[in-house]
Amino acid sequence: MKDVYLLSGFLGSGKTTLLVKWITQLKNQGLRPAVIMNELGALGFDSDAVEDDVPLRELLDGCICCSPAEKTEAQIQQIMYQEEFDVLLIETTGAAHPVASLDVILSPLFADHFSFKGIVTLVDGVRFLKRDTLPIQTKALYLEQIRHGHLVILNKIDLLDEEEKEEAHFTLHQLNQGARLVETVHATFDFSQVENLITTRKKHEPSRIGKELQLGTRLEKLRRPYPQYIVEEWVQSLPDTIYRIKGYIQLPSSTHPHLFQLAYGMTQWIPEDVKVKTQLVVIGENVEDTPTLEVFAMQSVLKKVYPERNRINKVVSLADLAQVIDEELLDQQSHPRTRKTIHQKQQFLLSKLQAVDCSNWEENCLTTFIEERVGILSTPSH
Repeated sequence: MKDVYLLSGFLGSGKTTLLVKWITQLKNQGLRPAVIMNELGALGFDSDAVEDDVPLRELLDGCICCSPAEKTEAQIQQIMYQEEFDVLLIETTGAAHPVASLDVILSPLFADHFSFKGIVTLVDGVRFLKRDTLPIQTKALYLEQIRHGHLVILNKIDLLDEEEKEEAHFTLHQLNQGARLVETVHATFDFSQVENLITTRKKHEPSRIGKELQLGTRLEKLRRPYPQYIVEEWVQSLPDTIYRIKGYIQLPSSTHPHLFQLAYGMTQWIPEDVKVKTQLVVIGENVEDTPTLEVFAMQSVLKKVYPERNRINKVVSLADLAQVIDEELLDQQSHPRTRKTIHQKQQFLLSKLQAVDCSNWEENCLTTFIEERVGILSTPSH
């Protein structure tokens, strides 16, 4: 998989300078960078700064989050299939919203080829302290770029005195408590530390206003067809901090998958006439704390089988679900003399499943998963 970084920041913050220095350091590390640059104008002036031996694609005459998705997907597919690279750096325009940019970049057509590492947000220290002079909508976008950064780089600190630096640090920390904050002059930074700084971002105790949020993504590979009502129920169960979902879902009654999209609380289903990989890209805050579609489909039935077990409500991944099922099958809470075999517990669990009110699809879905776990637990090496 190719590592992907999104470079965000307001107009004039020094993104292109940072990009060029990042490219140089990647080359010095023996890595092959590739670049996608987005510029608002019809001419790519900033792209001249990128050396000719670096694979480059440009998105001109519009913001990446406002341009047609097909146009962006085509550029990414070109660079993915026609070029050799290890790391993809995507520089957005100063007018781009990070969530909308991710929505366009992480297409379900090729999301499984990429490992999204995070958003690096560059902040011009002088402009930041004068943010209240910006128009209301512009200021709101400016602050959103900062809030969603996984690594925030405070640039041009040589133009700030100590008091101004302290003010900038304090306010940036208030806006984004989870991000690492580093200072730079002329966007000079040791980029070999970027991945480490992002993956070890600071942890904080829950504050008065609630849990710390962090923008992230998740790729869900769908192993089976899903009824539309299950998908809609799953979407209704998700928190408002899940901003976008898009991908391809196979319905039991259709020959080809449907393109599925969630945006602003509204879902959309569009039938396709070709075979594509069935998978979903989820974008939002703390996505790892929400159950996947596959887990939700089985979790809702398991709650009916064991209504008294609150632990089932906390299941968000297949690993969590497997642990719950395995504990039931292994019957570890029973005395060794009365403990049932795995296959006896399987039959007992399936009989309880058949007794609850659920659809045939839901019953078959959980039954198949239980059978998979029985097969794994029954292997001699387990």
